[in-house]
Amino acid sequence: MSDESPGLDRRLLLLGRTRAGGVPPGARRAVLIAATCALTVTLVGLAVVLATFQGRDLRDAERQPIITDAPGQAVAEWAERPDSAGDWQHSVVYLDPIDPTAPPPPGLAAWPEPGQVYLSPALADAEPGIEDRYGEYAGSIGPEGLLSPAERLAYVGLPDDAAVPEDWAYPISGFGPPGSYPFGEDIAFTPAAQQLMVSAYLVFVLLPAAGLFVVAARFAASGRDRRAALLTALGASRRHHFLVGLASCADAIVVGTALGALFAFPPLLADLAVPGIDYTVYAADVRRMWWLLPALVAVSLAASALGYAALHARRARRGAARPRPGADRVATWKIGLFALSTAVASSVVLAPPGSAWTLPVYAVALVGALALAPSALAAILAWAGAAVARQGLRAGRPSWIVAGRWCRHRPGVLARLVAPVVIGVVTLVNMHYFLASETLTSAQARMANERLGDSALQVSAHELTGERIGEARGALPERARLMAIDTADEDRGPTVLRAPCPVLGSLELDCPAGPAPVGTGSGDVRVAELLNWQVGGEAQVQSAPVARAEGSVEKLAVLSPMEDPVNRAEVDAALRPVLGPTIQVDRLATLEMTPANARLSEWGVLLGSYGMGLLAAAGLISAGGHIAEAVRATAPLSVLTGRRRWHYGVALGFLTAPLSLAAVLAALLSLPLGTVVQQNRQVPVAPPDTLGAITLGAIALAVAAGLAAGTASARAAASWRPGRT
Repeated sequence: MSDESPGLDRRLLLLGRTRAGGVPPGARRAVLIAATCALTVTLVGLAVVLATFQGRDLRDAERQPIITDAPGQAVAEWAERPDSAGDWQHSVVYLDPIDPTAPPPPGLAAWPEPGQVYLSPALADAEPGIEDRYGEYAGSIGPEGLLSPAERLAYVGLPDDAAVPEDWAYPISGFGPPGSYPFGEDIAFTPAAQQLMVSAYLVFVLLPAAGLFVVAARFAASGRDRRAALLTALGASRRHHFLVGLASCADAIVVGTALGALFAFPPLLADLAVPGIDYTVYAADVRRMWWLLPALVAVSLAASALGYAALHARRARRGAARPRPGADRVATWKIGLFALSTAVASSVVLAPPGSAWTLPVYAVALVGALALAPSALAAILAWAGAAVARQGLRAGRPSWIVAGRWCRHRPGVLARLVAPVVIGVVTLVNMHYFLASETLTSAQARMANERLGDSALQVSAHELTGERIGEARGALPERARLMAIDTADEDRGPTVLRAPCPVLGSLELDCPAGPAPVGTGSGDVRVAELLNWQVGGEAQVQSAPVARAEGSVEKLAVLSPMEDPVNRAEVDAALRPVLGPTIQVDRLATLEMTPANARLSEWGVLLGSYGMGLLAAAGLISAGGHIAEAVRATAPLSVLTGRRRWHYGVALGFLTAPLSLAAVLAALLSLPLGTVVQQNRQVPVAPPDTLGAITLGAIALAVAAGLAAGTASARAAASWRPGRT
């Protein structure tokens, strides 16, 4: 076949558009359109993710306080304190303008007056009474001052009579770069979290979408392979095969890309709420990087067309005079690269803590390992198939012979068959790490707070003197009691729990006149948790007034009956007017609760669920094509036997056995491949029961697929007649 033949390229393009046998062309076209659409939507989603992070970074830079050491340049004093509403932490920023004509922070039309408060919409809806917690509610913070619509943030005008330390606030000369003070949602979204989310998107979503496309490109390809073999025998080169493949997929890929591109319009036109997550994507962020959307759509179109044509051309060898041999094999370089990627993904955890390269290198290595793992497993399955066929020949088991030889001669088909299982099992294990949003410490903190409720709260504030403690006691409900948490001698020595004898008695403690050690097992559950979370060592107890004779107390505990506790919001509302803006009211273990973990868990589950949907589609397409080809190929063998059991044996051998083995090996592979995510999330390694449940679920699906294939094969064999294909 000469490249110089007149009109050869046009004839090859026309040939590619003709039917090559096998399944109806409409079914193959629909599968390819769906896969291309999914890949395009995935790349559009990647553009939205990148645009959202850039928008967050820009808004964060614009609202950063520019701290100055020159008093003459200061336009305001700025201070930030953490607080919480429900289970989520948020930032409260106190502002004291020196020059009222200076621009206020982004999101505010004017500086708040003393005692005025501006809340983000999400914080205003977070908890009843939150609007009145910090002062007089004056309005909402505008979107330009928030990292996202879900951010919880408050700007408060510092009251004129606020009791605060002299160095409590920073003098600032304005807002904007190059400030780098983390507050607001930055508490939950650290740079490492951003890298983790992008890495999770690549592994959980983009890789399954690419796998779905590869499976769809090779769906029911036996007819095209026979045509390619004929062209190869006629002297076709790789270029000729490439043109034929390009023509056979062009219309479907264009339609699929166009359908996927439609999903770029909703985030461009309006703010988009992410389903299942308390997060909203800003349309302004997406419009700022609008050029990235058509660029990635074009990438999807080009990658899909060229990738499909390349897969088609790869089946032929340049200059071959006859079709490829029936027995194929997995390239050695794929196995070697898989081993290298697995080793890198597993060992990158040894990098120095905080390294900026850890997650990017891990993501690339993990994608490489998962992309090549099906080929490596296919090599193992092909070797196992040859062994099974030999054993079947010795034992006189025809089903073993057929199934074993099927696996031996089709490693490429096996690689596409097991790819959804391998990627799916590893994805589910990593999703488990995201679902385990609690570290061991945070889980213990949650259980401690569930045991105590609000019956024991810690209160810290500036200058807890005798006078201010007395005012605080008068502001609390009658059933609330105060206890000092102090050190014996100017921040040295053991912690002393100091309160009048009736308060100590309610805690089941003795009433020594001088500091005495708290005995082992002394006190009720509130004392035990207080010592565990706030003391962390030996403590003493003393029956005495809460306030010191001189100086101030370090911290207070607000105690109330466990059967009728005073809730945290009520304590905060009572004490904030007395103790001022430096007050912080928390449960004993609340500092270990991490909202970043909870938010990342939601994202991990959402992305993983979308990826699992893509993998499920890929699995159905791959298994369906595998079954259809097997039914066609094994139907003539029905002349050897009339028993249905033979068909089930063959189907279980070439479908169920490879899928089940792939599930077991993927579960083992998930442990080293998930090390970085597991340690980044600070959660335990996936336990055997979790791995077992995931593996058994995959095996159950494999058995169902094998039984379905056996049934279809038996029915097709019953109606097969010589001369049919």
